[in-house]
Amino acid sequence: MTTDITPVLPESPLLTAPTPLSVDEARAYATLRTDAVWWEAAIHWIAFRGPKAAEALNGLVTNDVAALQPGQGCYAAALSPKGKMVTDMVIVRLDHESFLMTVLARTAPAWLALARKYVNPRLCAVTDETDRYATWLAYGTNTARAIAALGGAGATAENLTDGMASALTDWHTWRHAPWNVGPVTVRLIRAPLMGELPGFMILADVADQHTVQQRFDSAPLFKGTYGLWNVTRIEAGRPLMGVDMDENTIPQEANLDALGAISFEKGCYTGQETVARLHFRGHVNKQLRGLTSESPLPVGAEIHDATGKVVGRTSSAAISPARGPIALGMIRREVTPGDTVTVLTPEPVLAVVSGLPFD
Repeated sequence: MTTDITPVLPESPLLTAPTPLSVDEARAYATLRTDAVWWEAAIHWIAFRGPKAAEALNGLVTNDVAALQPGQGCYAAALSPKGKMVTDMVIVRLDHESFLMTVLARTAPAWLALARKYVNPRLCAVTDETDRYATWLAYGTNTARAIAALGGAGATAENLTDGMASALTDWHTWRHAPWNVGPVTVRLIRAPLMGELPGFMILADVADQHTVQQRFDSAPLFKGTYGLWNVTRIEAGRPLMGVDMDENTIPQEANLDALGAISFEKGCYTGQETVARLHFRGHVNKQLRGLTSESPLPVGAEIHDATGKVVGRTSSAAISPARGPIALGMIRREVTPGDTVTVLTPEPVLAVVSGLPFD
């Protein structure tokens, strides 16, 4: 598609060009398809504990946590009364009266304020337990074996490592359980945070942090960087709170329904009316989409359709070793996957709209 219309770039300090991966990061990216890569994760852990913990949490999040059994988990979001995003989160049920959830540090204060506003502390205690835990992430096609090789006494024996790896491969999504890393016990969570690439969250008591860290440091694995994580996150089409979605975003606009964060069968929760109305009676007017191009696509760039109309703005961008320049952006619904749009970089650059995750 071509057009004679050349939109005028607005004056904006927000345009940020993506940086290509370094040589080592590119090697780690390739390793994700053959082995595993690990990251240290700076995230917040919040706990709901008490006889009414399930009921209290279920009234505040989009997924049905009351249906979870101990050892199960889910992806969910917390919303304002008007159905706008407060935070997304991973939730795991430890036992019948205890839940742990992880949120980004930037959204933790808002989530804690919301929870403490609506939860009766006599029935359910809401506590920030970030200082209690240390967290790591490991992802890649061979992550199960990499995790098994970190295990306890004798885990380096080939037959034992292979047996543990086979068992981990069979874990269903969001399953979690105690696991040995060296002489310490951690909680292992199978978390689908990178699309089709399998991986785990590893949660340890801070008293055991040094021991677990030593195991990762001595493992024959690449340590991941933020840049590598960002590329794989964008490829998987996972929105980042505060970047691709914010307090003005309805969860379906960010594809949280497709990512399994919303139950449309559970009881009432804060913000449900807006979410349910869109699902059963309407549609969103804009939606997070992918963009591919032959030229780098900066963050904060306007997106125009064939008539020159502004239809969105880029929110995340990267240069993928496999796909080249890619980006995410909230784009009006009349622009569909396969359409060609113009992105102001500041020079006009053509890009093709993609569904998420990228093919």
